[in-house]
Order: sequence, then structure tokens, then C-alpha cells
Amino acid sequence: MVYRFIDENKNVFGLRWLCKQFGISPNCYYSYKKDAKREYRKRLAHIFELIKYVYYNNNRVIGYRAMRIFIKRYGYEVSNTTMHKYMNKELNLCAVIMHSKPGYKTGKKHKIFDNLLNQNFTVDCKNKVWCTDFTYMRQPNGKFRYNCSIIDLFDRSAVASLNSNYINTDLAIETLKKALEQEAGTLS
Repeated sequence: MVYRFIDENKNVFGLRWLCKQFGISPNCYYSYKKDAKREYRKRLAHIFELIKYVYYNNNRVIGYRAMRIFIKRYGYEVSNTTMHKYMNKELNLCAVIMHSKPGYKTGKKHKIFDNLLNQNFTVDCKNKVWCTDFTYMRQPNGKFRYNCSIIDLFDRSAVASLNSNYINTDLAIETLKKALEQEAGTLS
């Protein structure tokens, strides 16, 4: 808007006087006239599109250091600082960060049970041997969801299964209670 005003009135007031009044250097006006930044903006827009493409096709886990390597493969040389600025400030894209877990400290074992199965997993009747296992899934927000399942080794059917945000003894106890309730309901 200012450049257009200067362009329309430079013959009346003079270019240098108008630039001085608006606090603009004459070089800025000449750059506007030549539109020298057009190629720069076009290149920058293409880099931004590539960053978004790589970021979303890699499950949003790529940080600025790895992104710099991906973008370099497309022929654009960008520094780590510039890539950090593009991703975090310009495009507002942040990598999902995995925080390291604190070191595991072994505690005292409350009770050690004998190995009654001895790797023999064939069972001759229902509800004689149950096995349990914990598993987890990562959610899109980076948190984990845990599952405790109990199966009957006779026919490998699921007796009970519960999900929780935490993997603890409460999840195992609640799953066992649910399994006992369901099996008691089928026997009566």
C-alpha cells in the first residue's frame, strides 16, 4: 500500500523525500519494483510444502534435525537453526518426543511361585489353566494404553480382557475378578 502510494506520487514529491517520510530506504522501494523476493517466497513455499509432506507421512515424529536431512534429499540446503524456525515458529509443527524412562530398580519379591506347567501348554479340560499377559498401544497423542488379557489354555479362548491408562496390579486384579465373575456366570 505504501509502495503504491510512493509509486503514484514520486514525480510530485520526489522519491527520496517520500521514502524518508515513511521510514523506508530507497532500496526497499526498488526491491518492490523489481519484485526480487518473488523467487525467494516461491522457494520458501515449496520448502514448507515438503516439510508438511514429510512430517505427516512419518507419523509426526520427525524433528527439525531429521527433517533437515529429508529436505536436503530434495535439493534444498537448510541449516538446523533455520529448519527449527520453519517447523516450530512458521508452521507450528512439533515432533512427538519420547522421554527416557528412569532407571529400573529391582525390589524385593513378595512371593516366588513354582513353575507348575514346565512349558507343557496342552490342557485336557476347560478352566484348568489360565494365562495372562499385558500389552500396550501408543495413542496418537503419545500416551500409552495398556491391556491385560486372560486366556484359557484348553481352547485358547479369551476369558477376560480390560484396558487401562496404567499398567499396575490393580489392572491385573480387576481382570481376574472379571474372569471369575464371567466363569461363575457360565457355570450356574
